[in-house]
Amino acid sequence: MTEAEGTFIDCGQFLEFLKTQPWCKQGNDVLVAVTRATPEVVDMMRDNELKVFPGNMLVKMQKSTLHNFNKANEDGEPLPVVLVWKTAGVEIWYRRHNPTEFPYDAWKNQSLQILERDRIFVPSEKFGTDYANSLIEIVERVKECPSMIPPH
Repeated sequence: MTEAEGTFIDCGQFLEFLKTQPWCKQGNDVLVAVTRATPEVVDMMRDNELKVFPGNMLVKMQKSTLHNFNKANEDGEPLPVVLVWKTAGVEIWYRRHNPTEFPYDAWKNQSLQILERDRIFVPSEKFGTDYANSLIEIVERVKECPSMIPPH
């Protein structure tokens, strides 16, 4: 294993990270958390499906985007992301343009919901056998999301 390969976390480590997040639930099987793009999150952004919304277009992750996330973290101000944990997998939502206000600006002003945002999708199969049980465990103990958070 090269040094560069050793710097990335695997999905098992990311699952442990997910368990520590400030979740709220939407229904019986969707968790939502607003957090920061720390190295654990940025590592999951690599080599997973990326779609741009609105439009639902599948695109390739730009190296400059990952660089911007890493730089913000190194500067002590990691950019905000929304994590959505579902049965099918984990979504990581972020915005490239005006990222520091995401997602609160759009939650407060519905007209901003049309702004372009990106979604990384990490399928549940990548996480192993503990994935479903971990999701159920957290759904059972957290409160419903505030009404200002749109359904995911």
